[in-house]
Formats: sequence, structure tokens, C-alpha cells
Amino acid sequence: MVENVEKCGSVTIRYPSACAYSCICGSWGCMWQVKCDGTVFTGTGFSPPKPPKNPHVTLAGDLVACAEALQNAWKRRVIVPKELRGNKIRKRTIKGTPEEIADALGLELGSKLKSARPKRQEVKIGV
Repeated sequence: MVENVEKCGSVTIRYPSACAYSCICGSWGCMWQVKCDGTVFTGTGFSPPKPPKNPHVTLAGDLVACAEALQNAWKRRVIVPKELRGNKIRKRTIKGTPEEIADALGLELGSKLKSARPKRQEVKIGV
């Protein structure tokens, strides 16, 4: 099996070519994700002392898996239209805002995701 080698921030990632890869960099730094056969590997790519001027992403592989990585990084829903599901994309780097990046990929942005806070449970003592 062929292995790809990519750099996300200052971290080098090695992964099988059959997997989906994403590296998403913004003001918070860089994060990467590799999705292979339903298993997801994630991490952070240390960013240089200054954050990048323009947010950018590098994507390769299954478009749905790449959209899931974007959704996690941006904390916004990323919708893949029916006609694009199942498509694979070659390695591609895109600069711009989330809206510009989604538009370049033919994706749609949805609402912001709510943070996953644990629900409070009331416990009655001595009743």
C-alpha cells in the first residue's frame, strides 16, 4: 500500500493513500485528521509563533470525510450536496474564510454547532 507524507503546521503525518486527510489552519493553530476505514485519527499541528495570515485547509480523499473534519474545526455544520457524496478529491490547498473554502469545494455551511455540555441532573437527598 502506498503511503502519503504530509506536513500540517510543524508536524509530519504519514497515512495510507486510501485514507482521507485534512489539515485545517486558522488563528487557533492547525489541526489534522486522517479517516481510514471508519477509524479517525486526529491531532494538532503546532503552529509557528504567529498564526497564519489567511486561514487555509489542505484536503485529500473522500469529500464527506473532509467535510466532517471541517465541521469539527469550524464548529459549524458542513453539508455535502447529494450529487457530490461519494466523490474523492485530489490533494488540494485552499485559502480563505470558511465560506470561501466551502464555496470552492461545492459545500454548504449551516448553523453553528452547540457545544456538547453535559446535562445537569438533579439529585434529591433525604426524600
